[in-house]
Amino acid sequence: MPLILLRPARKEDLDDLWAFLAVAAYEPDAATARGIPAVAVHLAEWKRECDFGYVAEMNGRPAGAAWARQFALHEEPAFFVDDRTPEVSIGVGLTMRGKGIGEALLGELILEAKSRGVGLCLNVRDSNPAIRLYERVGFWRVPGTEVKNRTGGLSFGMQLRKS
Repeated sequence: MPLILLRPARKEDLDDLWAFLAVAAYEPDAATARGIPAVAVHLAEWKRECDFGYVAEMNGRPAGAAWARQFALHEEPAFFVDDRTPEVSIGVGLTMRGKGIGEALLGELILEAKSRGVGLCLNVRDSNPAIRLYERVGFWRVPGTEVKNRTGGLSFGMQLRKS
């Protein structure tokens, strides 16, 4: 199995983060993702003081990334719990899926959140196969959070179980 290296995300990773955000948002490329306000808000002004995240590298190349951003309610995030529960964004390259990268990234992000004394939440399309991964690492579906998403499908909120 190839070696996966995880490291903290930096300002210099912004182009790669946009590419992974495009994958996560089902957009064709980073330029398209930047042009959609509901998507772009996840990386606008990266790296804010409270932003944290990780980049996964395989064979020296970025393979995926996960980060958390604390939104203010006025920013109208897709799913808002409170001012101590940042929202997760995660994207893994299409050819890199099924290698444990997403689980490794989420594990590191969860450890970081716990060390900061914050929770985590995310917003996910109901058709996303990663829901099983999110449940496996400790997220639960929050009842009553179902909304019609920007593509006309259904999305809902998930929150990390407190342990």
